[in-house]
Amino acid sequence: MADEAEPVSDRRTMVVSAARDVFLRYGYGRTTMGDIAQAAGLTRPTLYLSFRDKESIFHAVIRAMVADRIAEIRLGVAERETLQDRLVFACETWVLGAYELVRDYPDAQDLFDLKVLPVRESHQAFEALIADIIRQPLADSRLDIPEHLFAAVISNAVKGFKDMAQDNAALCDQVKALAAVTAAGLRAPNRF
Repeated sequence: MADEAEPVSDRRTMVVSAARDVFLRYGYGRTTMGDIAQAAGLTRPTLYLSFRDKESIFHAVIRAMVADRIAEIRLGVAERETLQDRLVFACETWVLGAYELVRDYPDAQDLFDLKVLPVRESHQAFEALIADIIRQPLADSRLDIPEHLFAAVISNAVKGFKDMAQDNAALCDQVKALAAVTAAGLRAPNRF
């Protein structure tokens, strides 16, 4: 068993990491607190010192995964020069990871259920990131579209691509087409 005298924040991090793998493998419904405790190397009573229930662990797992992905996207976007390249990187990184997780672990679909508050929050976080990417190009264009609406359209489109794609290549092709059209539209809004 893990050292049960370790600081609570370290224990919580360890639990979230272990629980992620358990939720991927079994989904939310089939996962028990006992499964999570065992994966984290803790007793169930020690697990309850860090989290009140399975739902709070599940929410922490989703929030940690989203925070990691958003940080990865922000770093990668900063390295890209064109709007199109930034959008492709952001959208592919956001949806490909989710697509591949569900492909490899069918029960991982629970981690993307929009009925779960942190999942809805994750889409808001991604929309905010897209708004940051398009803010200046949109302001420079003559399009009269609020940035939050424009960002929501992009976010919802890539979610639809993820839900409907037959494979990674089709998903990437759709993301690239959306990024190309978006970049072209913001460069020359009078053409549309």
